[in-house]
Amino acid sequence: MIVAFSTSSPLASVALLEADGCVLASSALEAKFAASGACLDMLAQLLRETGRRLEDVELCLADLGPGSFTGVRAGVTLAKTMALALGVSAGGASSFDLIDPSTTVLVPSRKGEAYLRRAGQDVERVSAVPAGAIVGYGPWIAEGDWRYPEASRFGPLMPSLKRIKAEELLPMYVSEPSISTPRRPYGCGDATRA
Repeated sequence: MIVAFSTSSPLASVALLEADGCVLASSALEAKFAASGACLDMLAQLLRETGRRLEDVELCLADLGPGSFTGVRAGVTLAKTMALALGVSAGGASSFDLIDPSTTVLVPSRKGEAYLRRAGQDVERVSAVPAGAIVGYGPWIAEGDWRYPEASRFGPLMPSLKRIKAEELLPMYVSEPSISTPRRPYGCGDATRA
């Protein structure tokens, strides 16, 4: 059995899959600031519903982003930790592929910008929605048309996913995180540190 997590968007999701990609069960929940806990609760529920156990897991998958910086890290950490604890392999896919691998996909980035990936092409940063079919989520798209990445969409990707060691599982960073850094390094015992 395979466990998959997607936490790169406001929608957290978990899926249990067979090795051939057949989805045994899945669940999704809006969890903007509590993805880790929501995923663990959904996983426990799915295991109860299917009569499966954690010991049945042979592969742990994560949504590698792009998307919410903290959200992506939460999902990758869940998959990585579970794989390490169970002694199994890990793997992942981009949020673009978990929305739709075959079309143009737009996901939000920094304020007023988005990441765009046309099928089979590299990711680019855009500040306006280009003409054409766009699938994804963000302030550029009418809310009713949003399509979030979901863990259940790992199914069709299974033949092309690479199994790796859990410690090698990392988020897909397409740009530097938008965090501030200290103007000067903190020193040991620096009393001015906040």
